[in-house]
Amino acid sequence: MREDEIVDAELVDDRPLPVPAAPHRPPPPAEFDDDLRARLTALDTASDEHAAEQRPENTTRSYASDWKTWTAFCTGLAIPPTAATRGTLRAFVKWLWEEEKRAYSTVDRKLAGVTVTLRQQYSVIVNPEATQAARELLKDYKKKAEASGEPTRGRGKAPAMRLDDLRRIISLCGTDIFGLRDHAMLLLGFSIAARRSELAGLRLRNIRDDDNGLLVHVAVSKTAPRTVAVPYGRNTDTCPVRAWKAWQDAAQILEPDLHAFRRIHHTGSVQPQGLSPQRAGDLITAAGLRAGFEDLFTGHSVRSGLATEARRAGKDRKAIAAITGHADGSKVLDGYMQIVDQWDEKDNALIGIGL
Repeated sequence: MREDEIVDAELVDDRPLPVPAAPHRPPPPAEFDDDLRARLTALDTASDEHAAEQRPENTTRSYASDWKTWTAFCTGLAIPPTAATRGTLRAFVKWLWEEEKRAYSTVDRKLAGVTVTLRQQYSVIVNPEATQAARELLKDYKKKAEASGEPTRGRGKAPAMRLDDLRRIISLCGTDIFGLRDHAMLLLGFSIAARRSELAGLRLRNIRDDDNGLLVHVAVSKTAPRTVAVPYGRNTDTCPVRAWKAWQDAAQILEPDLHAFRRIHHTGSVQPQGLSPQRAGDLITAAGLRAGFEDLFTGHSVRSGLATEARRAGKDRKAIAAITGHADGSKVLDGYMQIVDQWDEKDNALIGIGL
């Protein structure tokens, strides 16, 4: 044995290595004691209340309406509203479609509202296969209706408020406090492609001045919040930044946490209360009617108008989606980009291709 291989016997420890203790096994839910179950139940209740407080007001109203419809249906069948099975959900769809003559989107939404309410308020988890079966039946009803030439149910898509429409509408808004509010709301709503709930949800702190215009943070949104950079317009009458500042100055919108667009008393006094989403949409509709348009503009018209005009101007889809809040490549965004002139080169793919 070489000298460098000799090991000093005193340095060798022949004692056995300690065996590590087995990791602590957390108890499965079946073994929870009463105290832990009570604390978890309290946490569930608190989290449900907190989540409900964060939910937009219009969503809460829709869920309440959906549940009212569902309970009326269940009462007619003499079944409890917690009996959401494949058969009852299909029967619900059949009743809404054939008896109530509801639109496809309404029936689909009511299915969602019922399942959410059952889960959140009654701890009933509806089998996803049962919900899917009901939706498949609804799709079959829709296909059959389309094949037979039945008129489309519901209001359909909101007409896009194009730039020419917008110019005509705001020219008739007036210069009093009501007109200043509507002027600013229409132009800012168009610029951020706002839903009516997003317009109603804007607070002063969401609208920040910038050297180039405004930075508008759309915090109350159906999808994810977004921040839209709104530049000064080239035309004074259609500049959203100038219109906002004129309304803000006239109405003395100073409190950061209060609504950007407010109710106005018939005497012209600006109230601290903000507009409801329904009222915001009604004001857009009324402005269109004052301008003599036959198409009934709605809260979605400014949103669709921005997407349509931006597409016609050749703007990049990603840039448009950044304003509307859609994900890049979203198919839903296509629904907002409307064909407005079938004989225009920008809307007819056959014109200018060399035929």
